[in-house]
Amino acid sequence: MPKTKIRDTLSVSQVAEVLQVTPRTIKNWLKANKIPEPARHPGNGYRMWTPEEVEDIRRCRQESMA
Repeated sequence: MPKTKIRDTLSVSQVAEVLQVTPRTIKNWLKANKIPEPARHPGNGYRMWTPEEVEDIRRCRQESMA
């Protein structure tokens, strides 16, 4: 499995934009364990999602809404 580079990850705000929800919604989903906690940036502790993780979240949301 190739190592993901930090510049290839998305922030909470970017994930929220992709999923068309607010950053607060992403944080609420994390708190409620509706989505898995992503890796954290080693320097600043910010959450970092890979594009694959975001696609998994999108797929799960679509399935739960069906």
